Amino acid sequence: MRILVAGATGVLGRATLPHLDRHDVLGLTRTPENLPLLREMGAEGVICDVYNARGLTRVAQDWSPDVVVNFVTDLSAGSSDANNRVRREGGKNVVRAAEAAGSRRLVLESVAFPLQHPATEALEQMEQTAMRSALEVLILRFGRLWGPATLYQEPPGPPAIHVDSAGARAAALITSGSPGTYVIASNAPSRARAIAISTTDDEWTTNLSYLPTPSSGGTSFASRTSRCPDRRGAHRRP
Repeated sequence: MRILVAGATGVLGRATLPHLDRHDVLGLTRTPENLPLLREMGAEGVICDVYNARGLTRVAQDWSPDVVVNFVTDLSAGSSDANNRVRREGGKNVVRAAEAAGSRRLVLESVAFPLQHPATEALEQMEQTAMRSALEVLILRFGRLWGPATLYQEPPGPPAIHVDSAGARAAALITSGSPGTYVIASNAPSRARAIAISTTDDEWTTNLSYLPTPSSGGTSFASRTSRCPDRRGAHRRP
């Protein structure tokens, strides 16, 4: 399977890519310094910014992925405005690139905990843009990630999941999950456990099967990459 991952060197991307080592993976990053990291994780790399719609589309068409993954966030500056923008504009560009490349599946990172406005609207727009496409869409709504390189070194309040577990579950859904909306966390509310599609003693994954996204009230759910040059670390598909 050929997979293109936008946001490949972010926290979730770094936790996911090692689990995709049986597949041909191209990771997007905005800095050349991250290309060796992508190779260490078993992926090829390309310098590309999701705001560069034409360049992103060109990269996607060259790689011709079966699956496109959007794990893009912009949290490095601590600005919610930047993260909201990348969800709205970057998310739209990723969808269009996947469609232009003839991809079959789109996997999208979202959240499973309340956000404040306007982050709620930005997240909803990102999800709705994906769901309106002709692609097979999987929306992964994660609990708060905790562990190395995250905001939390100890488990926060629910919903939450260790970043390593999140990466393993994301990889399984990327390659073999059915289209739908999933909540991924390790401390599920009791009423949510009743519809969990897979459980262990302390972790769960719930398939919401495209339940509507809340539109208001702050009760909704959960690396940005600079240029997309022709010269890059990725190989063209033979």
